[in-house]
Amino acid sequence: MAHLTPYRPLDITVPFPELASWARTATRLHPRPGAPAAGESSVGGPLLWPAGEAWPVCEEHGPGQRGIAPERVRRHRRLLDEVRTRPRAADGRYGYTAAERAEIDELTRTGHQPDRHDGGPLPLLAPAQLYVRDVPDLALFAPPGTDLLQVLWCPFYEHRYDGTSSHFGPSTRLVWRRAGDVADPLRVQPEPGVVERTYYLPEPCVVHPEQVTDYPYLDYLPTGLGARIDAWEDELVARMGDLAPGYQYDLSLAPGWKVGGWDSWHKTDLVRVFCDACGTEMRVLLTIDSYESCEPNGSWEPYTLPKGTTGIQVGRDGEYRAFVCPADPAHPHRMSMQ
Repeated sequence: MAHLTPYRPLDITVPFPELASWARTATRLHPRPGAPAAGESSVGGPLLWPAGEAWPVCEEHGPGQRGIAPERVRRHRRLLDEVRTRPRAADGRYGYTAAERAEIDELTRTGHQPDRHDGGPLPLLAPAQLYVRDVPDLALFAPPGTDLLQVLWCPFYEHRYDGTSSHFGPSTRLVWRRAGDVADPLRVQPEPGVVERTYYLPEPCVVHPEQVTDYPYLDYLPTGLGARIDAWEDELVARMGDLAPGYQYDLSLAPGWKVGGWDSWHKTDLVRVFCDACGTEMRVLLTIDSYESCEPNGSWEPYTLPKGTTGIQVGRDGEYRAFVCPADPAHPHRMSMQ
């Protein structure tokens, strides 16, 4: 794997050697727009799905549901990309044609839900497909005999609560399989007639996996250690000002799409996640992030990859995380928003 993440401003285990026992590896995915194939790890790409296996659907959202057609989402995104390359008007505004402005006005007027679903059950979307061979930390979670994780979600977020959705995210399914068992793959992947919001429809992206080291969110640590880290940060800020690296944003948790590692609770404070089936504390399998890097100093921003977007936005620019049971991978997963 290529080295893409800048080195940390400092090694946090030097001032706090006891943190070494809390370290976990995580694989940052670094998704960038591209044309992935079904035989590759991807975000928003085609799945290696058996032709004879039914594609999952959501039966809770049926005819009459308002949303936006996927083809309209893609057209809107292409339009925005094109307009941004045009010279701006004297007043600084982007130069839209009358037809383009009318289309944008329609989206705004309808709350970005100009279309209605008029068919049967909604096929789920596929935000990610990851092979163990590409993503080292995936091996820790894969059930025996599997080497491929496929993530699907409903393009609408209101569902009867079953642990696989949160108040701000769609219901999800995690499918583990052995890639070698798929002898006759599906050629055309089903797609819902509408999605609730544009940001539930992913752009096809290739991934650039990179393994890094994560340290826990501060509230996971013993109280005394957490207090010492807080005091150390205050002293560093007093000496360095805005240039001082912080534990939360620079030295512990890698942002962006990642597999494994630790989970952040920066919006709600720590909420431990336990398995509904057996009570075991769960571990974060996958983090779906709105941005590659949005911490104040930008210290995690990859320095050898062009900018790119998955098209997915989680809540108010947040993260959507899948937690799984380490005692039994067959137990239902749980989703959480930050």
